[in-house]
Amino acid sequence: MWTQPPENSLLALKHGMKFADGVEFDVRIDGDGELVIFHDEFLPGTGSIGPRCIENLHTDDLTSKGVVLFEDLVRDDEFSELWRSGSKTVDIEIKMPHPVVGKKVDDHLELILREISSTTRDMELPTRSTIVSSFSPQLCKVSKKMGFEIPVTQLVPRIRPWGKYWRVKRAFAMPEFVLTSVPKIARNFRSEGMCSIGMALEYVKGWQKYTRIGQSVGLHGKGLERLHRSLRGMGAFVWPAPLELEDSLLAAGISLVSDNMNPDVSSKPDGSYRWPRPASQPLDEEWTSRLASSTDEERKDVIREAGSSLPSWADLESNRKSAIIIEQGRRMFWEGSEDSWVEDLENGIPWGSSRIIGHRGAGKSHGW
Repeated sequence: MWTQPPENSLLALKHGMKFADGVEFDVRIDGDGELVIFHDEFLPGTGSIGPRCIENLHTDDLTSKGVVLFEDLVRDDEFSELWRSGSKTVDIEIKMPHPVVGKKVDDHLELILREISSTTRDMELPTRSTIVSSFSPQLCKVSKKMGFEIPVTQLVPRIRPWGKYWRVKRAFAMPEFVLTSVPKIARNFRSEGMCSIGMALEYVKGWQKYTRIGQSVGLHGKGLERLHRSLRGMGAFVWPAPLELEDSLLAAGISLVSDNMNPDVSSKPDGSYRWPRPASQPLDEEWTSRLASSTDEERKDVIREAGSSLPSWADLESNRKSAIIIEQGRRMFWEGSEDSWVEDLENGIPWGSSRIIGHRGAGKSHGW
């Protein structure tokens, strides 16, 4: 039986990178100016918040508690080899500090972006291997100002960087959610030069999507067509991503930031097979048929065999890559020509292709 490693740990990040199409993880900058991989605003404990905020703590104090340095992740050969391969995707989410830390937003973002840039500069990463995200609406402006070369995107709706309870944070995000729609977000982000949207699942699924001003989108019928005509080849990442919605989301061209990284789960709730690497190791007709016809008892072995037999995206023949992308582009109304869609496929999978991304590596293990 698989034991889930702690979120944002080196073990979790390496597991998600191998098991899925890539990983999402959170970065903060500590009191010594080091990038650390940590989600929450402060360490658990009692007393005032300020002394426990990550941005006020020394690197040695954090690493002694198991917090991973971004630099150490980059130096891990197993992780970095997959990152550089052109098959996997890494989503680096910048977490903003609690207000008690007293940091200026633009200065703080610039400092973190410079650290990301300097730490990854010598890795020779494919251009579509990495995206940097944040709830801060200043991210795009700051990245443009400093000439940051990695794609960035803002997460919507904006979640404030403080507050003990997730439900309270969601409540404060509700006004923005109501006042924005996917078509409007896509227009604004495209005009800013962003290649993807990171958004809550409720934008495309559930009754909440009908509470907003503007056209709603969905996963089927007219709603799905409006989604595709809004994105026009932009990437879309959603969270959470329950197993029962994986097929619908992937078919809609939406990438999943998933907490379901258990390798022992080979079937979804409806009994269909679960393939965790649709982008980085796409199934061909033979393996699709074998998995679809397999019994529950056979499925784990068939999935394991497929994983060891199928080539990764980087190893696929050019005509196979092109066929996959052209089918997706036609079906989802990507802008541009077919020739433009298949340009530079050696530098990673187009953002409009759907992926399964491991949330905090192997799935969240605490908090929200």
